[in-house]
Amino acid sequence: MTPHPDFETLEFLTSFPLGAFQMDILTVDDLDEDFREVTRSADVLRGLFGPTWPDGLTRSYNATDLHWHHREFTAKRSFAWVIRDAETTYLGCAYFSPDMGKRGSGLATYWIVDRPDRRALLAEFGPLYTGWLTRKLPSDYKLRVQSNASL
Repeated sequence: MTPHPDFETLEFLTSFPLGAFQMDILTVDDLDEDFREVTRSADVLRGLFGPTWPDGLTRSYNATDLHWHHREFTAKRSFAWVIRDAETTYLGCAYFSPDMGKRGSGLATYWIVDRPDRRALLAEFGPLYTGWLTRKLPSDYKLRVQSNASL
């Protein structure tokens, strides 16, 4: 698998602090937490990745998906991180992917688990994440952003 042309020369860290958050590459090692939090947070995720996701998500399919995210990351095709707090609590995920078949544009997506301070965490994380991506990308890159803030 070859890198996406937009990402050939860019380096995205697998683990780094981002403000009060810790970002770590999303891998199958995160399966138990990821599956638990995705299914527990279904009501605030439905519509983010299609009209019914994550309804019907199985642990097996989630494992396959996490393997794919890891492979895409290492191949510089797309990127996915777990968002954690300072106590290493799983808060959600952040993704960055190019528009398929195009150059110079892509989508940043992030979500926070269903918890009372979810919207506050989204409001804090969003500008940090999009600012970090913007600084890494060429100045003319067209970055779209979506989150589960309105779900």
